[in-house]
Amino acid sequence: MFSKIIIVGAGISGLTLANFLQKNNFNNFKIYERNNNSVSSTTGIQLSPNAVRILDFLKPKFHLDKVFNKINYLNIHSQDRNEVISKIDFNHLSNDKIPYISCSRNNLIKFLNFSISPKNIFYKKKLTQVIRQNKFIVVKFADGSEDECDLLISADGIFSETRAERDIIKQTNFTAFRGIIKNFFPHSSTTNDVMNLWFGKDNHVVSYFINNSNDISFTAVIKNKLRNLNLSQTINFNDEYPKKDFSNLFLLKNKNFKELLENIDTIHHWPIYSLKKNIFFRDNQIFIGDSSHGMVPFQAQGAAQGIEDAYILQELILKQVTNNLGLFYFNKRNSRIKSIIYRSNINVFIFHLSNPILVYLRNAFCKLIEKSFFWKKFMFDWIFNYNPRSTNYFF
Repeated sequence: MFSKIIIVGAGISGLTLANFLQKNNFNNFKIYERNNNSVSSTTGIQLSPNAVRILDFLKPKFHLDKVFNKINYLNIHSQDRNEVISKIDFNHLSNDKIPYISCSRNNLIKFLNFSISPKNIFYKKKLTQVIRQNKFIVVKFADGSEDECDLLISADGIFSETRAERDIIKQTNFTAFRGIIKNFFPHSSTTNDVMNLWFGKDNHVVSYFINNSNDISFTAVIKNKLRNLNLSQTINFNDEYPKKDFSNLFLLKNKNFKELLENIDTIHHWPIYSLKKNIFFRDNQIFIGDSSHGMVPFQAQGAAQGIEDAYILQELILKQVTNNLGLFYFNKRNSRIKSIIYRSNINVFIFHLSNPILVYLRNAFCKLIEKSFFWKKFMFDWIFNYNPRSTNYFF
């Protein structure tokens, strides 16, 4: 058994890991976060059933809390037509009735923070150096302090400061825009259990309710045609993008889509980065979440895969896999992560089609998914019904 674990990063994957360690009475761990706290400016987040299932292991039926919003349907639209291409029912897609949910990211972080002892988490600790000394790792911080462990967990995002490889980050050809619309009552819907996907030329937009107060989160992924973007390695929520300029990026022929954009108050933007290769481990250092496999956003799988990473890793730790832990972890995660990234890249291509024939075929297939339970299961089952407790651990 490891004598001490250091987790760098108090985001979703790092906090999930810490919660499982603490739940199973492994309390000799420390979390170091470079920011003042892990609560950010309000944005929405989706949690697909494969992520909710794991968090349900922490606290059964947690998703029934009023801060979480259940998503029952996915409505697919075209930005230039006043029609719903397809309405996909998410009910019954998970074998164990685990729902697809959405919420404010802050509420998810608060849920994950609730059980962590203040003695185990430290903020404003910017890491500056990682030193390997035999079987131990020493981490040094900008304030002059240091700590040591025999297992280091990197959960500090795609720009991980603990990763030796500095040249594997690449800027994709996409920019993300995100914001919240407060207390929005769209004319097209009176229910908050619907997530909307809007297809456009070289872009797509996802919008969904994040609570019962009719607050909507929207995320747009746009193929880069923009100039003078402030491209940085951090998301600056004080740097707003002009509302008018944002609306000009889209066709506004769909009246419901136009209504959505007209009600946006603030918009923030940042370039989307990914990793040239996935990094799972280096000696007694393990990478989880975006620090391991940063990818283009897809069906809530950025957060979900970080949560899966955390669960798989804590099981291996608690099973006292100390020799070759990284290899066991790699064998457990590599194939699934590759499949998720491949699907992510395919989806972005399909979502952004402009050729009329390909658009017609795409829309016809979306309608087929709506009507056919077989195709619905084919598209979503391998993602949503992943259960880490039912699979082999390679030992």
